[in-house]
Amino acid sequence: MVRREIIKQARTLMLRSLDKVYPSGLMVKQLYQVMCAVDPGYDFDLMKKDVAYLMEKGYVVMVKIGGSGTLADVHKDSLAVVKLTCTGLEVIQSLRHDPALEI
Repeated sequence: MVRREIIKQARTLMLRSLDKVYPSGLMVKQLYQVMCAVDPGYDFDLMKKDVAYLMEKGYVVMVKIGGSGTLADVHKDSLAVVKLTCTGLEVIQSLRHDPALEI
């Protein structure tokens, strides 16, 4: 499979996982476990890139105690939560198209 397709699938899996718990979110650790269940080779470097893309597009936000989180919160011991935004919800429900995702 082409690397581009794998990236699309990973980002889509993240959004679908967050859609299942919307309007709540998933802790970084929980989201990472979901990703590893599908791809045991998935690591935090890839997760940072995927979360960065989704945050840049406005599809997800990071929340932590005391305010909003950043990409620095994407690590194994993080208590930050990744939440789907309304825009992300529109994408996952096919109301908005993003060619970089496989919806």
